[in-house]
Amino acid sequence: MAETLRTYDIDSKQCEFYKRMYQNQDLKFVLMMKRKYDKLDNVKMTMNKALSLMDSFVDPSDPDLDEPNSIHAYQTAERIRKMYPDNKEYQIIGLIHDLGKVLFTFDEPDYAVVGDTFVVGCKLPKSIVYYDFIKEHSDKNNTLNGIYKEGCGLDNLYLSYGHDEYLYQVLKQNKDKHKLSEKYWDIIRYHSFYPWHTESEYSQFMNYKDYDTLKNVLEFNQFDLYSKEDDIHISNDVKKYYDNLLNEFFSGDLQW
Repeated sequence: MAETLRTYDIDSKQCEFYKRMYQNQDLKFVLMMKRKYDKLDNVKMTMNKALSLMDSFVDPSDPDLDEPNSIHAYQTAERIRKMYPDNKEYQIIGLIHDLGKVLFTFDEPDYAVVGDTFVVGCKLPKSIVYYDFIKEHSDKNNTLNGIYKEGCGLDNLYLSYGHDEYLYQVLKQNKDKHKLSEKYWDIIRYHSFYPWHTESEYSQFMNYKDYDTLKNVLEFNQFDLYSKEDDIHISNDVKKYYDNLLNEFFSGDLQW
């Protein structure tokens, strides 16, 4: 049930995953990944194709899912459609929010694709998942603000790299090929930023825009998280509905 979601046991594959993540995700790594992927010169494909790739991906960081990520995409979108039947834009966000995980097709390690995100370049908060297992990290004993200034805004922070940032860049740099507004890009960019939106960390960096983003992400999180309890059978009618929706909101191939 809901109270058992996001339960992280010590003796689990999730624990081993986060150990790898904290060993590798630092400012140097994040800057390297952004140089590598912000160019979007890997492949051209439609959003429909990206969704189909999720049929063969199971998130190793998620304690609540053992099913292909495509099922979770439809579950989230359907939860949103029940609450907002006329907001097709929001439904699309539910469907595509994890499609940055196509990074796995480029042979990236799991810790560069999935997992809760956190800020690099400043002190690690103790509320992050498996904090007690962080033995060595350049930010463990950093100052609270590190390289950043208070009030600088979330958009000026470097977060651990993964599918959120990658898909955000895909939407931002292909904005002439889709109809999604920036409000929804930001939901995608920060939906895995649990230390911020759920644990209230990093609030000293927020600016006026970030308070609206926080409200939007918190609402979206209810659809994202609790949809994992829903039926995993996705009917052909549901799939057809979202195929048509993707074709309505996206035009042709995108740069990835």
